[in-house]
Amino acid sequence: MWVRIDADGRGARIGATHLVSAHGQFMLFTPRPVGSAIDRDRSLGVMETGKTAVAIHAPLSCRIIEVNSAAVDNIHLVIADPYSSGWLFRIEPTHLESERSALMEVSEYREWLLPRLAEKLVPPIDDFYTEDFDIDPNRGY
Repeated sequence: MWVRIDADGRGARIGATHLVSAHGQFMLFTPRPVGSAIDRDRSLGVMETGKTAVAIHAPLSCRIIEVNSAAVDNIHLVIADPYSSGWLFRIEPTHLESERSALMEVSEYREWLLPRLAEKLVPPIDDFYTEDFDIDPNRGY
């Protein structure tokens, strides 16, 4: 999830990163109601694919002050434009000073993410049979 804190620090916008939107073919975005008080790491709502539901965890303790109704009506906004028109929530952080250090700047997130993505992008071993492992199709191994 990404968080964009307002200049005055009294509000923030939350959305899904492009990696979340690449998770699958999202079909439904079901947010908690406006006015809900949510603790950090608790669910703000759910995004659902045909096979799974993905909880949207709050990066900060907050009160929901607005839900992007356009994203509720058209989940494809989240996939097509996750950092602008596809935002999910406007919130009022309730413990910003104590929780701000748990957030990462974009450059920190990129550094944290690169080795994890590299693990996912390792191609499967498809050269199982090597020169010293001969197979005779008539006799087996």
